[in-house]
Order: sequence, then C-alpha cells, then structure tokens
Amino acid sequence: MSSTDFSTFDDAKMTPLRKLAIWLVALGEFVDGYDLLVMGAALIMLTPEMGLTASQVGLLGAAAFVGAGIGLLIFGELTDRLGRKKVFVVTLISFIILSIASAFVMNFEQLLAVRLLIGIAVGADIVTSMAFLAEISPREKRGAFAGALPQIVWVLGAIVAQVLGGILYLNIGEGAWRWLFAFGAVPAALILLGRAYIPESPRWLLQQGRVKEARKALTKLGMSESIITSYQQRDHSQPTKKASYLDVFRKPYTRQALLGFIILTAAPLWGSVSSVTGTYVIKYVGNLGEVFSIFAGTFLWVGAMIGALLAYKYLDKIGRFNTVIFACSAGFVIAMILSTGIEKYPFWFLLTFYSLAIVDKFGACSFWVIPTELLPTHLRGRAQGISNAGARFMVAFTAYIVPVGIEKIGFSTTIQLLGFSGLLLAIYGITGRKYEPKGKSLEDASFDRIEDSGTDKIAVNK
Repeated sequence: MSSTDFSTFDDAKMTPLRKLAIWLVALGEFVDGYDLLVMGAALIMLTPEMGLTASQVGLLGAAAFVGAGIGLLIFGELTDRLGRKKVFVVTLISFIILSIASAFVMNFEQLLAVRLLIGIAVGADIVTSMAFLAEISPREKRGAFAGALPQIVWVLGAIVAQVLGGILYLNIGEGAWRWLFAFGAVPAALILLGRAYIPESPRWLLQQGRVKEARKALTKLGMSESIITSYQQRDHSQPTKKASYLDVFRKPYTRQALLGFIILTAAPLWGSVSSVTGTYVIKYVGNLGEVFSIFAGTFLWVGAMIGALLAYKYLDKIGRFNTVIFACSAGFVIAMILSTGIEKYPFWFLLTFYSLAIVDKFGACSFWVIPTELLPTHLRGRAQGISNAGARFMVAFTAYIVPVGIEKIGFSTTIQLLGFSGLLLAIYGITGRKYEPKGKSLEDASFDRIEDSGTDKIAVNK
C-alpha cells in the first residue's frame, strides 16, 4: 500500500520562491491585523465625534470580528473546493474597496455595516493563508512559519494602526479616523501584486487530481518529482468523495477537531482583553488621556510582538500543546493579579497588562495552527474556518462585553470572570499532548494517508 509521500517536500532545502511565497501569504495577516485593530485607535476619535454609547462602542469593536467569523465559515468551505489562491485575489480586492469606503461613512449605522463586510474579507484571507502556509512549510519550522510568522505580521499591522492613529490624531484631530481607515487599501494593493507570482498549493492540487498543475507548482517551488511519482502509482479508479463541515468532526478526526476548535475558540476570552480592547481599557480603567492611551495601546502590541517572536524561536522546540498549557496558565494568573485593584497604581497596572499581551500572542501562535495541522488536506480549510470562526465570534463577544462589563460590574470582576477560562483551557490542553504535531510531516500530524484503494484510510495513533 503506497501513499502520496510529501516527506521530500517537507525536508527539501528552501528555495527563494518558496520563501517569498511564505512571506507574501503571511503578509496578508498584516492587512488583517491593521483592519481589525484600527478600530481601537479610531474609537478614541469616533466616540466624542459621533456621541457613541458604551453599547455602540462595543458593537463597532465587535463588528469586524463577527464578519470574520462569517467569512471564515463561508470561505473555509470554498478554499477546500476552489483552492487557496483564487480566494486570495477576491479578499485583497475586497480589502481595497472596503477600506476606501470606510473613510466616507457618515454615521454609526454605515460604519457598522462596512466594518462587518471588512470582517468577512478578513475571515476569507485567514482561512486560506493558514491552510496554504501549513502546506508549503518545512516540517521542522512549520510552527514558526505557519503559526508564529502570521502572528508577527498580524501584530505589526496592529502596531502600524495604533502608531498611525496617534500621529494622525496629533496632526489632524478627531477627523483623522477617515484617513486611518483609508490607509488600509495601500498594503492590500501591494500584497495583491506580489501574490500574482505564487503558485497554487501542490498538496491541494494533488488532492484534486490536477497532476499537471501540481507538477508546475512543485517545479516553481523547487521540489522533488518523487511526489508526483508517488501520487501516480495510486489507483484513482474511484471518484474523490466530497467533504463537508460535518466530516471535520466525524471519525477518525473527532478528537483532533474538537481539540483545535475548543482551544482556538475559547482562548480569546482571556487573551483579547489586552489586544482588541486594550486601548479602551487603558483609557477608561487607567483614567488616562486620549493621546497617551493610543500610544500606550501601541506598547501593548509591542508586548504582543515580543510574544510572537518568542514563539517563532521556540514553538517548534516546545511543541504546540505545551505552549497552550503554559500560555493559558500564565494568562489566568495575570488576570487574577489584574482583578486585585492594581489599576490604582498606573505603572504596575500597565506593566502587568503588558505581560498579558506577551503571553496572549505567545500562545496564539499555537492556537491558530493546531486545527490546520491536525486535519487532512481535504478538510484543512473547513477545520480552520470553523475553529477560527468560533474564535472570532468569541473575540466579538469579548470586545462587546469588556466595555459593558467595566460599566456595569467593574473591571476587576470582568477580568476575573474572563481570566478563569485560561485555567480551564490549560487543563484541557494537557489532554491533547498525545496528538502533538511537532516534528511530524503534515500528513503524519493530520493522519492524511490516502492509500491505493482510492478511498481515504487513516492510520490513527493508538
């Protein structure tokens, strides 16, 4: 019984085009980070200009994340059916159009609608990027390239949004939010041009039986022809079975799918307090000024960058589930410290809040990649789509509940309730260690072994 052997692909020396492809796909997360987090700085300007209530602030903060959840669900299906590359083009064109449209809205309702649409485009790009990156990354650095690198450029986009927001506010005033939204079209256009040179994922092409195109993609990426030979030795007499979202959770993938879904969905409960709502918390909990809050929010993202860079260096050594256990446990401890009334001491409050940002993004590099690694090629987009959609809806919930919670029950109680989820998630992460994908080929990690019978037979670890 033979199976398509991608070990030569995983272990081959990185070619310039393969490196370029990884970077260009990962850079899509810069646009995602910018467009999703630009609202943090914009809300400081929008709240007095539009007279926003706490509920409206929460809805605007949550809108793009709700949209991202919708986009992830829609395009998680489409990226498995249509391919990774086709979705890239649609999403980046959408970014360009919607970023410009954001600059011309006249009221809360219009802005809410545009933010929802931008979120859908963000979700589409995330699901295709994560699948593509895992499928072209070498096994020994897959955690770094498919987990940490997207987080690094995502955080970079968030930092640019915060810094640019502060600069524009100082020079233009409250109306600077229009320029802030419009700028998002610039990186999207540049990345769109660069991605024109990227081939489709050879793993996806072979899964679809498109051998000629897969050969061209492998040649461009400098990979071995033995992959094609291995594929052609199989019997393809039976048609490829169509997959669905339900298949993600069916045997033999049930356990892996639940691990990815629960971990990725639940993590934002404690983590996104320091990211999505960080600037708002600094201003309204720390009682600090507008400009200081915007730039202090930027330093939160510097902390997040430190966490992502640490993950880039150590994730493939520590492993995905050990990282989950550490990050969630540390997140719980920090949340409990923040609930003690430490906001009365600005220096220590900010320092502790920054540490939460570091831990959050260190863990997020594992949270994002687990569903991608543990599910096979024909379900990879769907697995990432449904798991990350859950995460986006949870971020939206957190973005809404934090300002409302601060107003109704106070910051200490709010952060304590959200932080407790980190402890539960750390305990759950222990149960997933036997599925650790560190150092495995993508096929071994996801049990993606397509055998000679033409049907999918998966050898699950005992």
